[in-house]
Amino acid sequence: MSWIPMLSTVLGAVVGLGSALVGDRIRWRREQGDRWLNVRREVYVAYLNALHEANQGMRAVSLGDFPSETTRDHAARAAFRGAGVNQAQEHLVLIASEPVIQAAVGASTALRKLRDRIRAGQDHTSADYQAEFEVFSDHLHDLRNAIRHDLGVGTLRAQVPL
Repeated sequence: MSWIPMLSTVLGAVVGLGSALVGDRIRWRREQGDRWLNVRREVYVAYLNALHEANQGMRAVSLGDFPSETTRDHAARAAFRGAGVNQAQEHLVLIASEPVIQAAVGASTALRKLRDRIRAGQDHTSADYQAEFEVFSDHLHDLRNAIRHDLGVGTLRAQVPL
């Protein structure tokens, strides 16, 4: 009896099984990477949306668009709080890279300073409000680029207007 046919059959089975396992492992890693990318993208979009919603709500307050029984101070704080910026930032802190977190903190801090200008009675036409808005816009641009870098997308050179 010859061992060569049996040995070649066993060797073929080992090679076939090994290549199938390697292929499955590669496919699993790619799927994990895709899922992780999607989770990060969803959290980033939720955070950017919260910043945008807070900015728009506070801008409405600066234009005087809030109930008469509510103070400007309360309306500005409610617009910021109601947008869920803090909650969205907590999600972001759990999954984002350090540069994205730093950029996010810069953007939310700038937005809080803008809120404080509105609480103090300034509207969108005052020079102080405009200066604070530009700072927020710059931080938002930096945040967008940090996110784009983290997601493997090219850098935005020009700022996207709010």
